[in-house]
Amino acid sequence: MRDNEKTKGIFQAIIIVAAACLVHGVMQGVHDNYGIMMNGLLPVTGVDYAGVSLCIGAGALVYGFAQPFLGMLALKKSNTFVILLGILFTVTGLAVTPLCRGLPSLFIFFGLVLPFGTTGLCFGIVMGAITPILGERRAAVVSGIVQASAGIGDALMSPGLETLISKFGIHTAMTVTALPFLTMVPVALWLARTNQATAIQPKDESLRDRSLSSILKEALQDRDYRLIAIGFSTCGFNMSIIESHLFSQYLSYGIPGKTASLTLTVYGVATMIGAVAVGFLGTKFRMKNILGCVYAARVFISLGFLILPKTVPFAFVATALLGMSGDATVPPTSGIITRKFGADQMAILYGFTLIGHQIGAFVSSYLGGVLVKAGLGYMPLWAVNMLLAAVAAAASFAIGAGKRSAARPGSDYANTPL
Repeated sequence: MRDNEKTKGIFQAIIIVAAACLVHGVMQGVHDNYGIMMNGLLPVTGVDYAGVSLCIGAGALVYGFAQPFLGMLALKKSNTFVILLGILFTVTGLAVTPLCRGLPSLFIFFGLVLPFGTTGLCFGIVMGAITPILGERRAAVVSGIVQASAGIGDALMSPGLETLISKFGIHTAMTVTALPFLTMVPVALWLARTNQATAIQPKDESLRDRSLSSILKEALQDRDYRLIAIGFSTCGFNMSIIESHLFSQYLSYGIPGKTASLTLTVYGVATMIGAVAVGFLGTKFRMKNILGCVYAARVFISLGFLILPKTVPFAFVATALLGMSGDATVPPTSGIITRKFGADQMAILYGFTLIGHQIGAFVSSYLGGVLVKAGLGYMPLWAVNMLLAAVAAAASFAIGAGKRSAARPGSDYANTPL
């Protein structure tokens, strides 16, 4: 009987992780490919490169600022409610964006509606839905797998979008991209039923009566949380270079579109490897050291973009390294937050760190468009990125400095160093 229950539990965990990967992976496949969509939108919307970059930058801010509020909504309502809301807005944004003509309408649907929808399907919301079912120790490993699903989305959707846009146009491409989100409705409802039936750790009901400001104020009084937020804010600048400008950058170097989109497939595969590896390493080594090493790696990658010849081999190697380090910051960041503050608050507090993350993404996205329009190219972006990565590495290594910073009492990791 005990073996049967264990087998059933393992099978259920596998299904839960697969469901979470579907939701997050498809969302991230859209979120990471605004740069490819940009090339399809430019000829039909009447908006120039800088204008579309502005919309992408605004979307980056929405993706950041909406997360703590949607995390609070998930706490007071449910994660399923937020996921369903995210599906509705994402499908609407994908369907209407190709019909926009001019900057105002494009800004609303590509810059606001679509990013708000993807925010409802973000990592923090998804992990908040499954962590109470799996428990914190399993979730620590699973977080890397769920984040790695973003790589699956990139690997499949980057070349798929480029092919659909080139052959059928942006309207067909974005409409087809909306279809997988409809399959998430039964997935979200099933996760909700499973959470209610088998949650290992019941929600702290007292949190429902607290305000968002009080939760954030308590977290910001914690030195380690402030250091996490500093590091993660620089991460957004790095990621937006990849998501918004890397494809166009490779085109500017004379690399063909199909080859450039293939490098993004390599990026997707590399993000899977990096995220899963970091998820497992987080169970063996201190998360803050893992996080610091990932940020330090970005210093050398940025230096490569500044000094090395921009050939096709360079593009593949550099993109693979960007992938290995790209999503690898998420598992240790969310893991430290979960250990210190609990799974119930993770979506809110992880979401709040994304405000800084997405402010950095906005600056990177919009600044890139301005620099290209001014004829200065992409090199200034990489120089700034190198400096920010060094700051993030220093902040991460400083977490817990001078004290034995441990997880909150009563957690699966009580008295375990971060």
